[in-house]
Amino acid sequence: MPSGPHEKPPPPAPRHLTLAPVALGVLLGGCLSVLNVILAFKAGTGSGGAIITVLLGGAALRLLRKLNWRTLFVTYATASGGTLAVSAIDTSIGAALLGGAAMPAWIALVGLALLANLLGLALGVVLAPTIIGDQSLKYPALWPVIDLMHALTGSGDRDAGAGRQRLIVVSAVAAAVLSFAAALAGRDSLPPAPGLPPYLVLSLSPMLFGLGLRLPGAATVWIGLGAAYSLVVWYATALRAAPRPAPAYAEHLGSPWILAVGVGLLLGYACGFGARMADGPRRAVAGAIRGRGGHRRLAAAGVTAVTAAAVVALPPPYLTIAVALVVLAPLFAVILNRVNAATGMAPTGVLQFLALVVLALAHVPQGAAYLLVGLICGSALASAYFIEAAKVAATAPARDAPRTRQLLACQAIGSVAGVSTGITLLFLIAELGGVGTAALPAPTSSALEFLNGLLRGSPEYARSALLFLVPAGLAGLALAWTPALPTLLGLGVLLPAATSAAILLGGVAKLVSQRRRGDEGAFAATVGSGLILGGGLANAVLLPIQLLTS
Repeated sequence: MPSGPHEKPPPPAPRHLTLAPVALGVLLGGCLSVLNVILAFKAGTGSGGAIITVLLGGAALRLLRKLNWRTLFVTYATASGGTLAVSAIDTSIGAALLGGAAMPAWIALVGLALLANLLGLALGVVLAPTIIGDQSLKYPALWPVIDLMHALTGSGDRDAGAGRQRLIVVSAVAAAVLSFAAALAGRDSLPPAPGLPPYLVLSLSPMLFGLGLRLPGAATVWIGLGAAYSLVVWYATALRAAPRPAPAYAEHLGSPWILAVGVGLLLGYACGFGARMADGPRRAVAGAIRGRGGHRRLAAAGVTAVTAAAVVALPPPYLTIAVALVVLAPLFAVILNRVNAATGMAPTGVLQFLALVVLALAHVPQGAAYLLVGLICGSALASAYFIEAAKVAATAPARDAPRTRQLLACQAIGSVAGVSTGITLLFLIAELGGVGTAALPAPTSSALEFLNGLLRGSPEYARSALLFLVPAGLAGLALAWTPALPTLLGLGVLLPAATSAAILLGGVAKLVSQRRRGDEGAFAATVGSGLILGGGLANAVLLPIQLLTS
């Protein structure tokens, strides 16, 4: 009912941070950071987790009687800072481990990840006005999150939001139960059907099935095409090896028909992608330079601080490292943000390949190069998550609009939580020696390690690998100007058959659900989020148990 002429309007909502939403965001961001470390080593990709945060955060805040748009946004913005806080660093360190390097100290990696997030926040503040103000960038993956936030807080369909909350919790519980049952049975995949070789099995990971439920239909098709090529190569190899046993996954992956082709597709697309996006970074950088003086000062301070810390912490050549950081970090942040805003996908792996090539050609030592790749690409992803949160903040009801410093504080707190949990889990995985096994195939890390070996290896090795790498690279380069998804095609080539089968099965289930329910895949995507959440958390609990009992 409208206020009468003598009634005062309601007072504006307080804009300071409150304990409950921040603590909830820290918890969710830390859990999602753990989930994404596991998912990166299982499937070479990550899950943003915004829907999970909003649904579970909204449910918890309602139980605490604190649910409104402002508190839900604080929870979302805090969790957003931690969800992918160690992404790009985990896969880069995984590549170093596959190459035989020793694990860096825990505190060193924590410091590196915090530096990446600090730089990303500084770049995000500078780029946000230009990226958000570009009307050609539609944020297709973010609007469902925005609509859900408004629905849960009173300006939309609350019943629909509550139903999605229940669905994601039930899915998460089912995924956790299945994960623990598989662990107790000592199985990570179904036994092969009679007459089929052991390579053709189906993974029992609910996370992978959930990933298939969340991926767009075109994405699962391209993964399937890559998997089909991989199976053809494996079958041909098995025929040549008969009557000896067929090759295991590690031997199969080592074939240039697989590793060189998969990496070539990724690298070729990365080069084409950079050329295709060349005009976007130019306009975004020009807009940032014309922006407010405070933004420019913040960017200069952030880049200077991170560059100085990296130069002190990393081995020489110091000047080359400083120049690479100052040039590549802003450039990659602009590219990643524009692609994320236009398509809803953040191709971090593509940028990792580009960065590794540049650093190898600049003769940056291998150990420093892997750390620098993680730092540069991690900062680009941190900037994208800050800008996404700023985009959500721009849709706030007038009385709840958060200030920039509040958003910065939320993201910084979430980053600390995400870094702490993610790096700790990375150490557990390294201690178990699981990187590069069939359970944790780490396709992105394997591809990075192969590319690094090719760039720095012997001339004979380089010549033999180039016979496969060059044609695949040219194919990836050509596909960069088409609607195709060469990154997922390359991942399909590199992943084990069991992993690809679980993702494809999820994609088929999504298609069936979408046709029967007519909901454009909303039901499947919600179930997929729950499966990823429950399976990821179950795996995080099982890892230390395996460590203690091994």
